[in-house]
Amino acid sequence: MKKFAIGLAVVVVLLVGAVLVVPGFINWNQYKPEIVAAVRDAAGRDLVVDGDISLSLLPAPALSVDGVRLANIEGGSAPDMVQLGALQVRVAFGPLLSGQIQVQSVRLVEPVILLEVLPDGRANWTFRQAETAATSSGDGASADGTPPLSLEAFVISDGVIVYRDQAAGVE
Repeated sequence: MKKFAIGLAVVVVLLVGAVLVVPGFINWNQYKPEIVAAVRDAAGRDLVVDGDISLSLLPAPALSVDGVRLANIEGGSAPDMVQLGALQVRVAFGPLLSGQIQVQSVRLVEPVILLEVLPDGRANWTFRQAETAATSSGDGASADGTPPLSLEAFVISDGVIVYRDQAAGVE
């Protein structure tokens, strides 16, 4: 019985180790088309990822995406509303185990963000609305089943934000 318990413990440790290490060996770039499609469906804008996507679980879950561009609205003064050198997101591991997403930090590296109002009054920061609005349920999750989300830090490194109101002629 003691040998069985030791064997089971070794198998569990190996499985947990594999779950934590294997994501570092996966080529996350193969998922770019799915990510681009999800953003297009949610925001109604095209997303381009020129660089690499990486995901690691140790020491804490972290996502890094290089060379990101989000399209501007039709009629905008530039083709892209947002250009990022990199996007880095770090998530707390413990709360994930209980179904909560606690984002420790979101870091935008070298962003160029263009906020503009077109002559017809449309603002490029207004995105297509979801067909059904999500409402909160009693367990903290929204009606669509997404887990609760919290954000601890949002950092912009070496960024530029341009505000342009074409109707008023202000920049």
